[in-house]
Amino acid sequence: MVGIDNERSGDWGRVDVPCTRVDADIAAVDADGFRDLCRGADVVFHLAAEKYNSSKSTPQRVIDANITGTHRLYEGAARARVPKIVFTSSLYAYGGLGPDAMSEEDIPTPTTMYGVSKVAGEDMLRVAQRDHGIEWAVARLFFVYGPRQYADGGYKSVILTNFERIARGEAPVVFGDGEQALDYVFVDDVVHGLLGMARPGFTGIVNLGSGRAVSVNELTALMMDVAGSDVAPVTGPADWTAGTRRVGDVALAKRRLNWSAGTDMRSGLERVWKWMTEAPPA
Repeated sequence: MVGIDNERSGDWGRVDVPCTRVDADIAAVDADGFRDLCRGADVVFHLAAEKYNSSKSTPQRVIDANITGTHRLYEGAARARVPKIVFTSSLYAYGGLGPDAMSEEDIPTPTTMYGVSKVAGEDMLRVAQRDHGIEWAVARLFFVYGPRQYADGGYKSVILTNFERIARGEAPVVFGDGEQALDYVFVDDVVHGLLGMARPGFTGIVNLGSGRAVSVNELTALMMDVAGSDVAPVTGPADWTAGTRRVGDVALAKRRLNWSAGTDMRSGLERVWKWMTEAPPA
């Protein structure tokens, strides 16, 4: 197994399985370099991405990493004769804000450079299939959370941010009326879904999410209960998420992969809280 990362928003210290470590930036490796790294692989899992709400990123960086770098990776994998690529796309490929659930049948209309780059990553797989016969699968991920989530210098989820506040004895912050809702899916469930998509013969695009929209109010109350906190939340100004409901239709994943998110929200939050309070992030 070979892993490639530049540690801009990751941490090699959290990889606890046998893996050949390659310190590299996807935007800086050419197709021949990826060919050498992919030799002998049965499948490439492409999870690397630059997200523009990171403090370390720019629109050009998103293009360089997510589009140009992804194209080179696909070319390198083709030259190495890798039979399959599994690509992690995103709900941002859809561009929608609800209230209807996002379905794989929806026409993508991304409204961010990150979303645009994810659609490009999907479409380039079709080119790789046509030109090189590579089998492919795409997972459109929703809001993945779990222990060991790393966000140094980048975007912190509301779960990580408010659990950090609660751990310090401070009040969690809810922006606006707190009725904005998101589809949270536990990281272990996502891994199981990706492994299922890697099997020979499976191809296409599926959503990996819980299929349930959880409001920030509901989430915050559950987090406080898990942490045993009685500090009342405080209200912050409404932001762009006000009135949004971003949730995935997961029927296709159930039908084609026999996959569903098996970790309920309380159990997932309990595992995050335990990690944060018993083994603080390095």
